[in-house]
Amino acid sequence: MKNALLLIAALILFKTDVLAEGLATNTTSRSCLFLHPTDGAYLETYLVAGANALTLSELEEGGFSGGVEVSIIILDATQTVVNFDKYILNTPAVKDSSKMNFSIMDQRRFFVPNKTLSVEVTVTDLFDPTNVFSSTDVISPLETDRVQISDIQFIENFQATTENNAFVKNGIEMTPYPINFFPSTQSSIKFYGEIYQTDTKMGGEPFMVTFSIRDYQTNDINQTFYQYIKAEAQPVYSFLREMPVADLPGGNYNLVIEVRNKMNEIVTQKKVFIQRANKGPVNGWENISMISTEGTFTEDYTEEQLNYFLDVIRPRASQSDLAIIESLSPRVEIDMKRKFLYNFWVERAPDDPYAAWKSYLQLVKEANDEFSTPSRQGYKTDRGRVYLQYGRPWDMVTSVNEPGAYPYEIWFYTTLADKQSNIGFAFYEPSGVSNDYQLLHSNARGELHDPRWKIRIYETVASPQEVLNLDNTSVTDNLGGHRAIDAYDF
Repeated sequence: MKNALLLIAALILFKTDVLAEGLATNTTSRSCLFLHPTDGAYLETYLVAGANALTLSELEEGGFSGGVEVSIIILDATQTVVNFDKYILNTPAVKDSSKMNFSIMDQRRFFVPNKTLSVEVTVTDLFDPTNVFSSTDVISPLETDRVQISDIQFIENFQATTENNAFVKNGIEMTPYPINFFPSTQSSIKFYGEIYQTDTKMGGEPFMVTFSIRDYQTNDINQTFYQYIKAEAQPVYSFLREMPVADLPGGNYNLVIEVRNKMNEIVTQKKVFIQRANKGPVNGWENISMISTEGTFTEDYTEEQLNYFLDVIRPRASQSDLAIIESLSPRVEIDMKRKFLYNFWVERAPDDPYAAWKSYLQLVKEANDEFSTPSRQGYKTDRGRVYLQYGRPWDMVTSVNEPGAYPYEIWFYTTLADKQSNIGFAFYEPSGVSNDYQLLHSNARGELHDPRWKIRIYETVASPQEVLNLDNTSVTDNLGGHRAIDAYDF
């Protein structure tokens, strides 16, 4: 049995949105080495091919089908073939050729000598011999004189099962994920591995296994991406883990598995290179610190500019954002300020954060031009804050010299970003000599709400009865004119 093919894999269908460009760009393969307690080393190969990259054949009974010929050759360092297989994989028939938007997956298992090996995989379109994928994996042997960790198998999904097929280990059916690239659509990394000989090489004592995702360059550990388990010594200890990575920024990392003894000393370690492409934002100080801003719009900002920019974005900031902004004091490294600013706009406009940032800076300029006072820049005033938080108003009513009234402005928004509709803001300037209008009232959620805002504007001509009656919300017009403000009720 040691040189025979152990299991034949089934055909599994996966939905895919990949555009067909041929097998070379729509096929992936990966190999992992494991140890069987009695039969020795065995190799698993995982293969996924996009069916929409295949040339289709029209079937006599109607519909279309495609297929590939797969060749797997395993060689040792002397280029001697130690195992091989060649087989056909066919897609299921489809009535509409445009519906071939799935992938075919295959997994094979071979017993092999426990030494350095190369695995050559060739996938050829059955109906177009020029449509070919090929790859070579180099496999390192597992040492038998010390505690060892197997290769790490990445997994698309898993579930308990009573069936027995090539995808099942220890009663768990695991669908392979044969690449080390994890896009934004992947919210977690699932992986399987085995640890060997802890019973004989660690004195039979319990041990700990740690799992972490570390920066590829610095090897820094972020506690967000750190797990551990305690285990009992045994010939083969298997683990199946899921690491949430929604807050892992895009970049290059190592998945690191360590076996530690009771003194917390590292007994053995396994590193697997992974890549993360995260189009969206991340949460929390530690996760933001992992972001790379190289090549982004924040890269060339000076610290003085960054300090100003962190202040002007406050109107758009959430409570958690504001807490981080407060913590970004002048003592904090400038790089962290860049990372936060970049993540801030990725969160609000993941498709084009720079465009959103430029648009916001234009609003800041407008606010400073229109609302600045002798003592404050426009973005720091009440009107500036509302202007930046909600954008330009749909309509604006301004009154500067109305008899009996302080200067006031009323702004209207048909719809806010959170779907609130028919929103108004009332501002007034009680000193009459500055440009610092104060917010009096709004019907927007979370804003200052004062039903008696009109009385505040006309308090110099309001009668004592109108001021003292707390149910009263307006002031009688004793001048005989028509006040535009009377038409506004929000």
